[in-house]
Amino acid sequence: MSLSVRRFLAGLLTLVLGAPLTVGALAAPAAAGPPPAGFTEQVVMTGLSSPTKLVFAPDGRILIAQKNGVIKIYDSLSDTTPTVFADLSSEVFTYGDLGLLSMAVPPDFPDSPYVYVSYTYDGPIGGSAPTYNDQCAVLGDCVVSNRVSRLRIAGNVMTGSEQVLLHDWCHVYETHAVGNVGFGPDGALYVSGGDGASPSFPDYGQRGAVTNPCGDPGAPVGGTMTPPTAEGGALRSQDVRTPGDPTGLSGTFIRVDPATGAALPDNPMAGSSDPNTRRILAYGLRNPYRWVFRPGTSEVWFGDVGWRLWEEIDRLPDPLNGPVENFGWPCYEGDGRMNGYDSPNLSLCESLYAQGANAVVQPQYTYNHAAAVVSGDGCPTGGSSPSALAFYPTSGGNYPATYQGALFWGDYARQCIWAMLPGAGGVPDRDHIVPFTSTAATPVDLQIGPDKRLYYVDHSGGTIRRFNYNTGNQPPTAAVTATPAAGNAPLTVSFDASGSTDPDAGEVLSYQWDFTDNGSWDAAGATASYTYGSTGTYTARLRVSDLAGLSAEKTVQILVGTGAPTAVIDTPASNPNFKVGDAVSFSGHATDPQQGTLPASALHWQLLMQHCYAADNCHTHNVQEWDGVSSGTFNAPDHEYPSYLELKLTATDNGGLTHTVTRRLDPRSVDLTFTSNPPGLQLSVNGVLVTTPATETVLAGSTNSVSAPTPQSGYAFQSWSDGGAATHVITAPSTATTYGATFTSTHEGGDGYEMSDATGQPFVAADATTLPMAGDDVKQQVSLPFAFPFYGVPQNNVWVTSNGFLSFADPGQAGLIAVNSALPNGSAPNAAIYPFWDDLVLRADSSMRTETLGSAPDRRFVVEWHNVGHYGSNSARLSVSAVLHESGRIDFNYDDLSSAREDGNSATVGIEDPAGSTALTYSFNQANLDNGKRVSFTPAGSGSDDPPPAPTTGTVSGVVTNAGTGNPIVGAAVTLTPGSGSTTTTSGGAYQFGAVAPGTYTVTATSAGQSASKSVTVSAGGTATANLALGSTAPPPSGGYTKTTQTRTYVPATGGTDVALTGDDATAQIDLPFPVPFYGQAKSQAWISTNGFVSFAEPDWAQPENVAIPATALPNAAVYPYWDDLVMRADSTIRTKVSGSAPNRELTVEWNNIGQYGSASARVSIEAIFGENGTIVFNYTSLAASKTRERGDSATVGVENPTGTAAIQHSLNQAVLADNQAIVFTPN
Repeated sequence: MSLSVRRFLAGLLTLVLGAPLTVGALAAPAAAGPPPAGFTEQVVMTGLSSPTKLVFAPDGRILIAQKNGVIKIYDSLSDTTPTVFADLSSEVFTYGDLGLLSMAVPPDFPDSPYVYVSYTYDGPIGGSAPTYNDQCAVLGDCVVSNRVSRLRIAGNVMTGSEQVLLHDWCHVYETHAVGNVGFGPDGALYVSGGDGASPSFPDYGQRGAVTNPCGDPGAPVGGTMTPPTAEGGALRSQDVRTPGDPTGLSGTFIRVDPATGAALPDNPMAGSSDPNTRRILAYGLRNPYRWVFRPGTSEVWFGDVGWRLWEEIDRLPDPLNGPVENFGWPCYEGDGRMNGYDSPNLSLCESLYAQGANAVVQPQYTYNHAAAVVSGDGCPTGGSSPSALAFYPTSGGNYPATYQGALFWGDYARQCIWAMLPGAGGVPDRDHIVPFTSTAATPVDLQIGPDKRLYYVDHSGGTIRRFNYNTGNQPPTAAVTATPAAGNAPLTVSFDASGSTDPDAGEVLSYQWDFTDNGSWDAAGATASYTYGSTGTYTARLRVSDLAGLSAEKTVQILVGTGAPTAVIDTPASNPNFKVGDAVSFSGHATDPQQGTLPASALHWQLLMQHCYAADNCHTHNVQEWDGVSSGTFNAPDHEYPSYLELKLTATDNGGLTHTVTRRLDPRSVDLTFTSNPPGLQLSVNGVLVTTPATETVLAGSTNSVSAPTPQSGYAFQSWSDGGAATHVITAPSTATTYGATFTSTHEGGDGYEMSDATGQPFVAADATTLPMAGDDVKQQVSLPFAFPFYGVPQNNVWVTSNGFLSFADPGQAGLIAVNSALPNGSAPNAAIYPFWDDLVLRADSSMRTETLGSAPDRRFVVEWHNVGHYGSNSARLSVSAVLHESGRIDFNYDDLSSAREDGNSATVGIEDPAGSTALTYSFNQANLDNGKRVSFTPAGSGSDDPPPAPTTGTVSGVVTNAGTGNPIVGAAVTLTPGSGSTTTTSGGAYQFGAVAPGTYTVTATSAGQSASKSVTVSAGGTATANLALGSTAPPPSGGYTKTTQTRTYVPATGGTDVALTGDDATAQIDLPFPVPFYGQAKSQAWISTNGFVSFAEPDWAQPENVAIPATALPNAAVYPYWDDLVMRADSTIRTKVSGSAPNRELTVEWNNIGQYGSASARVSIEAIFGENGTIVFNYTSLAASKTRERGDSATVGVENPTGTAAIQHSLNQAVLADNQAIVFTPN
């Protein structure tokens, strides 16, 4: 379509584009999915205590590390009596996520008789263990460290003393410690380490009983750490960039000599004088908990656990011969800047930003906390952590060939495993990810066993699990009941295995029974009985086998004359209403039918943190454990909201029988409200940008970092209401409190210029002249049609640059830099206008254009960066224009902005004088721009040639909830029509639209295929409230439809009639082969649009800009299987086909292999099927599961009545579509 028309429509339809919002949990998962057909999951080892690492030794032995510091060794998978190889529990700090986290053996083990371990040390660097005995009275006040050691093995036990190879990684928080240890193909030892920073707030060393406890630069130990000089906390991941102090290993990936721990002489920085610098291969990592080498290469792949929004799968292609790579944390997360560390203007991040986006390595793959990795994968969204990785071999094994060379990775929080299949050159392709299982049990390590099967470590359940694959015949599933399962001797028990099943139809099963688990089979048949003559605890074992010999086993415990104990938690009460840091006392006891009251030595306590994103979507952090005590005290830990504690008491009698009781402990929460003067500015709260006024729910007593980014939107920070610095820490009080940030206007300055902005303005384009510019970092001088006054000097020429600025002095190649900076800046460019100074690229579909509008003395010279790209992104596009008025006024206009980066989070916007000494800045690295926004700079006294100001506007706000549960829905899409206002709900399900012109509007909320609408009337200066409940069971309106989703095979309209449609934005009218019922009317004609909809009324034109429905603007009387900006490519067709016979005929309209505007390669196939009975069906194929746009993230899907006043909207700009998942509309 004509992009000038596209811009006009976007400007016309835009009312409000909300600022970026933090997205929490969006939806419950789709139905949980087992492994693919042919795969079964098997528990192969049990009875472990919080296992963390599995190692298959070359000689067949198996080693398992437990978080508590105990290492067990098994002779084989069938060995049920392991030997304790080593017990490091007195050295290991087992607290929170800390403990013994990894282990490895050399490739020539046991010829090299060593086991290598990495763990958190129970004491500081240079201190003695145990310093804290696995207890920390106040989270954040216990200075600990981490070790990498080797242990000598003789037989199955450790001999000699621990050899400490590395002792580093100072930190005070309960997570992100030393990570994985392992050997590379070169025989060197490789180790990863986390940043050791707080997981709750932006941490640069400013908190704790002793601030800056690790002595990082910016202040001495105990000194005050403040921006911009602070280098503690997460900034330790960038420590190698500050050679003036000793380098730490936090947030790094290192390579060392396995005998000494020293850097190897061929490391990239082996020439450094700093011993740690010599070890480093990569840095800027947050928590690279697990990593793996790609077989046959030197490539390293990391699972780097993210923070607020993004999880990363990172790739280091050549650790030795490539440069030492910076992955960007904490200055970057995912593909963009991390706001929590950008807002405080910390020097380590600001200097990195100044080097441009190419200074850091982009992730190989990222996934957002609010989004599915693969549509329909059955995994919850919200919590996320890539906690386990393994490559499947490129040959051998009996898994399907599809998986050869694939990267498997598991997510502890989502409890899922996916496979990234290999692409070109065998490199895993982020566009070819397939789900493997959504029922994984807390995976923290993946390994390929000697049998070339995938194993994983179940941390919470204490098991090792394996995925078996069988072609053809599948193994049975054993099920057993025992009646009675307990009683006095002699006890006759009836056993029944008739509930056992086999997935193969008609399979005949056989049954064997071992009633005492002594290894001999005692009976056969689906049912059996056995009499136990003496008191004791017995295990009865069932084996079920099919005719091909595949089998499964199941056990059941029988209690004869004995019973399990009963554990009781006496205190605290169910709701102690504590705040962070409070001392919480606990006590309990246990009784046993045989032993009576059990001693304290029989009791074990465990404190867990449940970190939640929704009521049914939590993951677990193990905080603390106590053995052999009947009472104790803990200090309530800090964590993000929502979260709660679980206190577990387990009693064990002398027969080994156990009973566990759990008590939920909910902390006190509090609402903190953040305001600004003037309102509507942005503040950073715990790393998340919010637009004021905003209310955030946190835990009472929690630590919260707040920051007032400055300058922004023509304002500079002045003060906080609590007297804190621009960036400071708040300890949340027990009662609701408001914190206000006051800003002063910078709208006047720059030698007499005044700055203003306005929203809802039409984009001013330039269509007359296209400049001969293409590619990256280019410039072109052009003559101005009039003498333009700039800082009092008439200008006749201007240099136009590809990087989003104009300069009245030749910037030279040195000044033609892509790295933006704050203004003013004495370095070139100067005498410049910066509508969007960033690292931009003129792509094949981009252009630089100019045009002169008006007549003297009111001429306007327009320069447009048309459809320009962002460096580092092949798909991102935006349009910006600068308008130079003959009066001296300057306007900036914006269009096609659709991400934080496009909204300016890495751009400078403003003007600067010829000397680079005076400037007026609208924004610097802040996402303050919007479609339809105009930023103006007017010389003082020059007057204004603007039309009168728009009328005073109002606000629309409300809360979106689940109609069934009443719970708020976070991340729901909310639209305001007429217009194209859109936003998503934040914490508490809240949303808000500002600057809404007076009038009547429809607010529509959509989430997980459910939608609800409400009409509101906005008055000048008023606030209209529209609270919406999704999932209501109310019947659809009369004459409407009932919507369902069904699995249906996509049937193409092969052999049908081609519709004469080609190119972009075209429609064709067709006569219908039978009267099509639609909203109670019979339709005989229809208009088909290339943009994915069919209208029973003339739509005026092809309408490429989708909106929410209902909307009274055209098109109406329409069905929208995929309303988006689509394009007919050379290999695309639109065709119709009639099938069946009256009165059951069906008309299929198919958009076959149609393209998407802005992508040369994307193709999708869509069909709408109209039944003679009035049923309408949408179906889809060729939607790439990994490509959100193909799955509908910029499309409207639904049906709308002839007047545009009623509709059923399935989705709006949501990636919820999938192949063969039909949407069915049945008339009422």
